[in-house]
Amino acid sequence: MTRADTPTPAAPPPRGRDPRLDFFRGLAMFIILMAHTPGNAWALWIPARFGFSDATEIFVFCSGFASALAFGTAYRRSGWWLGTARIAQRVWQVYWAQIGMVLVTVAFLHAVDRYGLGAEGVRYVTLLPVLPLFEDTGAALLGLLTLTWVPNFFDILPMYIVILMMVPVVMALAGRLGPGAVAVFVIGLWALAQTGALDLPSRPWATEIPWFFNPFGWQLVFFTGFAFGMGWLPAPPVSRRLVALCAAWLLLVVPFAWHQVHDAGWLPADWALREGVAAVRAATEPLWWKTELGALRMLHFLALAYLAWVAVGPGGVRLSSGVAAPRAPGRAVLLAAGALALLTAPYAWIEEIGTFFPRLDAAILHLFAQTAPRVLGLSLVAPPMLVGPLQVLHLVCLALLGWAALGPGRRAWLCGAGLRGLVPVVRKVGTQSLAVFMVSILLAQVNGWLLDILGRDMLRWMLVNLWGCAVLVATAYLVAWFKAQPWRQKPAGGGRTEAEQGAGRAPGATPPGRAPRVHPAE
Repeated sequence: MTRADTPTPAAPPPRGRDPRLDFFRGLAMFIILMAHTPGNAWALWIPARFGFSDATEIFVFCSGFASALAFGTAYRRSGWWLGTARIAQRVWQVYWAQIGMVLVTVAFLHAVDRYGLGAEGVRYVTLLPVLPLFEDTGAALLGLLTLTWVPNFFDILPMYIVILMMVPVVMALAGRLGPGAVAVFVIGLWALAQTGALDLPSRPWATEIPWFFNPFGWQLVFFTGFAFGMGWLPAPPVSRRLVALCAAWLLLVVPFAWHQVHDAGWLPADWALREGVAAVRAATEPLWWKTELGALRMLHFLALAYLAWVAVGPGGVRLSSGVAAPRAPGRAVLLAAGALALLTAPYAWIEEIGTFFPRLDAAILHLFAQTAPRVLGLSLVAPPMLVGPLQVLHLVCLALLGWAALGPGRRAWLCGAGLRGLVPVVRKVGTQSLAVFMVSILLAQVNGWLLDILGRDMLRWMLVNLWGCAVLVATAYLVAWFKAQPWRQKPAGGGRTEAEQGAGRAPGATPPGRAPRVHPAE
């Protein structure tokens, strides 16, 4: 039997887009933008700060699931060769997306430097590892085009390209030997990647530096999603015991992932607990490191994905129906929250106080940064890009007070109609993930530049991040509009489109009401 005749494994019939897939992929796009924006305080609150896995796993897993729905159908309907041709087309698209994304982003940074638009004393092309484009342009361009130069920050799409190129191999294995052979191949390749034997050089002039995202490790996340999309893996059961186990694992990971604990942020450096957490984290580094996708990192993502899958309900029903609004806390809790919010306000707003009331700011800093260490053994003041314990306490208290102040009607609206209105917007971003991702990489640098110009404080962080989210949403809707090709739709009044009118004309005939074209040579 030839490879072209290789049967594809049985799979469920084609189905529409899964709302959960698009929703979580859309969330990942917003998180990636915030994480990539230089000097962005909002990045301190993304999931990656409290666990081993991050938005990259969401993006890759959802891409694998979506690839099964899109490309798996091509393999089932048209066979291995045409299915592989469909993969080749997608690889071609992603490849040129990578080239264009790098060049446009670097051109923006160069323009800021060339025309003196940035902050004084900052050379923006040095903020990303792209100097070879200016110092050794020929070698850098060849490396960029051959993917032998994959600078950090521009390394997700090259990883995706290599993984896509593995899909034909996986489909051939599944067709000949079944999904079990795919599992052996995927897990074996991932295990081999953990040894460093499959590292790819990220730059021709320093081949010892590997790709930050090793595709042979990360393919495990992709093909896990792919297996669910193809129906090779059944949906996990909804079990309270499994939910509790996953939640416990996520909580257990927090001290080892959150820098405030393992890096002496909230605990004094000489405390045995802090030293023990840091020691365990260092000893287990290969198991949670990002480059090869360590085992603990994968386990963390699977637990988080399971809880998210359970939370949205069967088929993502809660995304379309909303959820019951949590009740406001009792009077005693609100009184305590109000008191704590007032007591912690000077610390939570210390940057703003420093701007408008410098003497008060100096007194607060003396109390928190000098007196507190002598009494408590640690400073209660965190630099602007870190999160202090009093800041977290203040935000929690404000959230409780704000939730109660909304009243039952507004709370019900937020969790019902408000959520139902927000979900389609997030899903739209998820449906156009490639275009949105390309824009987000450039936009992250634009937003970092804006923060340099405007300044960094609570209000400006909010404005710049909300502006960035709005740009991603606008991009998704614009790209969807272009893909719908509205110019091909029937005009109002029931007339025929130009394509339909031309269908009945003889080849070379001139459309009605239009003068015949004359070749320039004539």
